[in-house]
Amino acid sequence: MEKNDLVSVVIPYYNNGEIAIRALKSALNQTYKNIEIILIDDGSSDNSFYAIEKFIEDNKLKDVINITQKNKGPSAARNNGVKNGKGKYIAFLDSDDSWVENKLEIQMKHLISNRELGILGSDFTVLTRRNNKSLNKDIFKEITFYQRLFKNYFHTSTVIIKREVFDKIGGFNEEQRYAEDQLLFTKAFRISKGGKIEMPLVNIYKEMYGESGLSKNLKVLEKYEINNFKILRDENSINDKKISLILYYIARIFSYLKYIRRIFITKIRRFKINSYGKSL
Repeated sequence: MEKNDLVSVVIPYYNNGEIAIRALKSALNQTYKNIEIILIDDGSSDNSFYAIEKFIEDNKLKDVINITQKNKGPSAARNNGVKNGKGKYIAFLDSDDSWVENKLEIQMKHLISNRELGILGSDFTVLTRRNNKSLNKDIFKEITFYQRLFKNYFHTSTVIIKREVFDKIGGFNEEQRYAEDQLLFTKAFRISKGGKIEMPLVNIYKEMYGESGLSKNLKVLEKYEINNFKILRDENSINDKKISLILYYIARIFSYLKYIRRIFITKIRRFKINSYGKSL
């Protein structure tokens, strides 16, 4: 690997210092060693910041910084982390997730062999599920901007992005509370090549939506996804990859169908939980 390919690992956290330490450990255990780690405390009201400070001091960690800010949400925290890093590439890791130990090594191998790639994700394992993928080969799949419009191919914690691409986009929209990460990633596919590794490189410890997930308000999530399409269409004049009016409405229909599917999955999940509880 080239010595100058420093990766800035950005880990935002809020009121979950002990869990964030698990994420931090998974970053420290990476086989790709040319990294710096920036933890951003998003205005925790408990002792999370001090718990992580103690962990850093007790383990005499280098190239790890812990920053606190007023509570502004994950987008502002991630932007702050990127601003305080120096890496040519930026990798995002949510505080309640973890990486497999060769996650960055596999992704950096592909990014270095293909310098045109501006963003790269991967598959992931949701530990509450039984039917996860179990591929052992790091197969690369290229994804186009138009494919990305209709499908969310990866989770935030799987993403590594070129700093120049991130900066050109302007970072995460700090005014947007839902689907802001997906907006940034779609913009990245619009201005650069991208893809995913079809191998699970990240562990997710809870469902991403529904009763036990973060995005509980599915209707609000769907509203912001549709708003993302509008933002992308409004930016047609400054991009070569255009979104026609027909494509815009097709994308909106697909978003609504995804919303219906999420509602269905959530109800099935709740039914299974309730059925299991009654059987005890």
